[in-house]
Amino acid sequence: MINLSSNCQLFEHIPENLFSVFTGPLKELHAALLFLVFDLYRRSIYTLPKETIIDLFCEYIETNDVEEWPAEDDDSGEGTTDRTIRGRANQLFRKLDEAGWVDQEQNPDYSIRVVMPDHALALLDTLDKIRKGYRMEYRGRILSIYQNLTGAEGFSYVALQQAQEATAELIDGLKSLSHSIKKYTGELLAVKEPRDILSHIFDQYFSEVLGEQYYRLKTSEHISKYRTGIITRVKQWQANRGAISGQARQMVEEKQAAESLSAENQIYDWLEYIEESFISIDEILEEIDRRNVQYARAAVEKLRFQLRHGKGSEQSLRRALSYLSGEARRRGEHEAVAADVGRFIRLFPQRSIDELSIKTPPRQRQEHIPQPLRIPEVPGQIRQAKLERFHKRVREEIVVEEINRYVGELLAERDKLPLSELPLYAREEWIRLIYIILYSRSRRANYLLSGERGQTVTLRQGTISVPALFLQRKEPQDGPV
Repeated sequence: MINLSSNCQLFEHIPENLFSVFTGPLKELHAALLFLVFDLYRRSIYTLPKETIIDLFCEYIETNDVEEWPAEDDDSGEGTTDRTIRGRANQLFRKLDEAGWVDQEQNPDYSIRVVMPDHALALLDTLDKIRKGYRMEYRGRILSIYQNLTGAEGFSYVALQQAQEATAELIDGLKSLSHSIKKYTGELLAVKEPRDILSHIFDQYFSEVLGEQYYRLKTSEHISKYRTGIITRVKQWQANRGAISGQARQMVEEKQAAESLSAENQIYDWLEYIEESFISIDEILEEIDRRNVQYARAAVEKLRFQLRHGKGSEQSLRRALSYLSGEARRRGEHEAVAADVGRFIRLFPQRSIDELSIKTPPRQRQEHIPQPLRIPEVPGQIRQAKLERFHKRVREEIVVEEINRYVGELLAERDKLPLSELPLYAREEWIRLIYIILYSRSRRANYLLSGERGQTVTLRQGTISVPALFLQRKEPQDGPV
């Protein structure tokens, strides 16, 4: 069930009229001034004097000859209209302040300093990357993930969290790259002049989209170079329950989690995300390569067509039509046209369909004729036998709740019990031991296994061995998991 209240938390963190400055005839001016303040604020160590920002606004208005002001923006709010440049700059600053993009603080000496709220910094950072066409630098990204996981502090939750964040940034960057190639391929189809096609290929696509970063990711810093080590360390993390429990307790001590169980679940989520990302990352890379090949094919075909037949194509069509009309008048409309019409215009018959083309041919949908479905009659004996097998399988299935009840009976008044002391005589008892180990990592399990992994205890004069682990109850939780 979707929790509707969680979807409304966004407006608890941003002002109601935050995006009002991006509407109306002055939206370009408001955006430019916001980015001026944002760039200056990032370069400064602390807050900014208001007079410095007003001077910056005045300089921008004078430099860009901003003269047109809508009538609804003439009111300064005080019943008077100040049409001077400094008055306009103050008016624009007040509008940004009222919308919630900037905030003012008064010092003891009555001077006013300007700060940018957290939501404004986060939004402007994203918008700044969009307007500048920011592309992720893949160089060192994989190496950073590998070093975080395999370094001296590899079994710390801080290194694991940094590796997970770097992995998420890498995957998001590759997704953005794949979408950008598709967008640039569509733009290429709209370009007609050969000079513009070459500029689009070399000045825009290779420098702004693909660049050296992606090629480096496919050559010297190929993912396969580090993937095995990363997945191996993730597996070691997942098998080391003691290290996970210790890091979960440390997260609770350092106020990074409310309780140990949620911290453990968070660590397992990080490990699962890293593992799944590096296992399936080849799918993203193959999609990028496929779209890159499509762009290259489209660029070559577009350039070849424009160089050979694009120039003067309208004039060639005009001569061909004039020739055909003359032949129709002279020889009649139903006579065959001479084969030398090709000297006016070249026609290329398409004998096969290119499946890799970005423009797929339309396909006619075939009419669906439904056929009657014949349901075979199942004899009563076969039906009854299958039902009995199904009921037997359901009865033999062991779920977490049943293992919880079994563990509760074993522990009784005890808090910890070695696995070597469990009753292991009947076949069902061995099956329950296997399920105890399998369900120990389940969130619904009411118990956990502690002790050093990899050690065993021999029983019955060395004929059997079981893990040297201890069965114990989980700590009671304050709230629902």
